[in-house]
Amino acid sequence: MRQEPWSMIAMVAAMVAATAAPEVASAQKQNAGLAPLSFAGLSLQQAQDDAVAQSPDVATARARVTAAQQSLGAAKAGFGPSLVAQYALNPQAGALPNTTVTQTAFNLGVQATLLAFAQYLPLLYQAEAVERGANADEVIAERAERIKVSGQYFAALKASAALGAREETLALATAQLEAARKRYKAGDAPRIDVIRAQVALSQAVAAREDAQAADDNALQALSLETSVPVAALTAATPVQQASTAGPLADPQAAVRRALAARAELTSARENVASASSALGAARVAALPAITVSAGYEHGTDVGQYVQGPTINASFELPFNGSQSAHVSDATAALAIAREQLRSQERQVTLEVSAAVRDLQAATRVEAASTSARQAAEEELNATQIGYRAGSTSSLERAAAGATYADARLAELSAIYDEELARATVELELGP
Repeated sequence: MRQEPWSMIAMVAAMVAATAAPEVASAQKQNAGLAPLSFAGLSLQQAQDDAVAQSPDVATARARVTAAQQSLGAAKAGFGPSLVAQYALNPQAGALPNTTVTQTAFNLGVQATLLAFAQYLPLLYQAEAVERGANADEVIAERAERIKVSGQYFAALKASAALGAREETLALATAQLEAARKRYKAGDAPRIDVIRAQVALSQAVAAREDAQAADDNALQALSLETSVPVAALTAATPVQQASTAGPLADPQAAVRRALAARAELTSARENVASASSALGAARVAALPAITVSAGYEHGTDVGQYVQGPTINASFELPFNGSQSAHVSDATAALAIAREQLRSQERQVTLEVSAAVRDLQAATRVEAASTSARQAAEEELNATQIGYRAGSTSSLERAAAGATYADARLAELSAIYDEELARATVELELGP
C-alpha cells in the first residue's frame, strides 16, 4: 500500500521532468550569468500603456480635468462690460395748469465697473489652480498605475522564472531518485538513500505545484490589468538592462531632476504665483468702486421728443470690513500654497531618493545572489560526483540540492526585483 503514493508521485515527476529537461539543460548552459526576460507578446512599456488606458482611477482623473477645464472657461468668460437697456414711463405735469402728460424714455448702453477685474481675477486664479491641480492629479494617477502594473509585470516574470526553477529542481530530484534506486539494487547504497530521494522528490513536486499556482495567479493579475490574454504572456525574450549611470546612480542628482520635472511640483509652483497675484488683486479691490454706464436715449419729456447720448457714473465706498477680510483670505491662501509646495517637495525628495537607494541595494543583492547561486551550483556538482564515487552521503547531496534550489530562486527574485526598482526610479523621476 505504501508503494502507491510513491508511484503516483514518480509518474507526475516523470511527466514534468520530461517537459522540463530541455529547460534544465538550457538553464545550466546559462548559469554563468542569468539575464532578465520580457514577455514576447507584451513589453513593459506596452503593459504600462495598456494599464493606463484601462485604469478606472486614470479615467476618473481625466474626467475631473474635463470638468475643471469647463469651469475655467466659464471663469474666463465672466469678465467684461454689460449691455444694459432701460424703459421708463412716468406721468408729468403739463405746460397748462391741471394737465398731465406722459414722459417716456428708452435707453440702450454699456455699463462697466472700474476695478471689477480685482474681483474677477481671484475667481480666475482659483479656477486656474483647480485646473492645474486636476492635470497634476491625472499625471499622478498615470504614474501610480504605471508603477502598479510594473510590479505586476515583474511579479509575473518572477513567478514564471520560479516555476522553471522548480521544474529544474523536480527534474534533478527525479534523476537522483533513479540513481539512488540503481545504487541500492546494485548494493552500493543503503535503503535510506532511496527514502531520502523519495522525500526530496515529494518536496519538489509540492514546490512545483505551488509555483504553478503562483504563476497562474500572477499571469491572470497582469492580464486583467492590461486586458492582454494570458496566452500572449507565455513566451519570454531576453532584455537588455539599462545603465545605472547618471541620476540613477546618485540620489541627489535624481532628486534635482525630479524636483524640476514632476508635474505636481510644477502645478504647486504655479499655484503659489497665482495666489500671490490674487493677493495683489484683493488689495486693489479694497479701493472704491466706480460704476460707469454710457449709451443712447430717446423718448418724450414735457411733451417734447428728445434723444441723445447719456453717461452716468456712481461712486461706492463701503464702510464694512469685507474687503479687509478678502485680503486676509488671500494672504492665508498664499501661505497655504507655499506650505503645500514645501510639503510636496519633501515628499518627492523622500520618494525619489528612497527609490534610487532601493535600486542600488537591489543591484548589490542581485550580484551577491548570483555569486551565491554559482557557489551552490559548484557544491551541488561536487556532491553529485562524490555521491557517485561513494565519498559523500545522500544526506549531503540532498542538502546541496536544497541549497542550490534556494540560491537559484533567490537569484531569480533579485534579478526581477532589480528590474522593478529600475522601472520605479524611471517613473519617479517624472513628469
